[in-house]
Amino acid sequence: MIGILLYLVNDNNARKIKKAFKSESGFELSTVKPGDKAADKSNSKGKDLVIFDIAALDINDKKNIKKLTTDTVSFHKSGLGIIFILNSDQLRILLNNGMAADGFILSPQIETELIPRVNFLLLKMKVLVPKDSLVVGDMILNLEKYELKVNSEIVVLTFKEFEMLKLLLQNQDKVFTRINLLSTVWGYDYYGGSRTVDVHMRRLRSKIPPPYNNMLKTIRNVGYMFSSQE
Repeated sequence: MIGILLYLVNDNNARKIKKAFKSESGFELSTVKPGDKAADKSNSKGKDLVIFDIAALDINDKKNIKKLTTDTVSFHKSGLGIIFILNSDQLRILLNNGMAADGFILSPQIETELIPRVNFLLLKMKVLVPKDSLVVGDMILNLEKYELKVNSEIVVLTFKEFEMLKLLLQNQDKVFTRINLLSTVWGYDYYGGSRTVDVHMRRLRSKIPPPYNNMLKTIRNVGYMFSSQE
């Protein structure tokens, strides 16, 4: 069960937030408000993420903003992810007060953006791992959907590009010769030359953004491997 701490300045958005999570399984919500004893870092046990709904907070309320800043830093030091729900004119609260934040959404976007943003952060934190997926940082190769996402954006691959990337991700830091890749990805009945592998690797690198394209490494005079090591 993934623990979510819902930090509400007031209850204006509480119904929409709870409704968004109601259709999702695997989450346990706890609600606190500024000043509650439960809002200190001792309550972070068993929690993975804090959602700060500050949409009702006055941008000139220095006292509560200072308390909020202290709470965010405390939660962040405890290893929790932090997402803010706010209004557009409140962005200055985050920017001007050194608040620890991993992301934010605007209040009108709660119903459509909250769950995707929560899932994205949990994936990034390695708390949530997609079923039948290979994950490296913000790169997710979904083996069930035959889909690659990098930084939550879909990268369109051909079937052979997908299969080659899958093989290398499943065997990280292992070097595959061009012949190995040809026989595994293309099959033993493929009569083309090893240049086919080079062409597909070049195209694959061109589609995947940094730093992940640089993790597809060429081993001179041998072949290729995937490695996150420098």
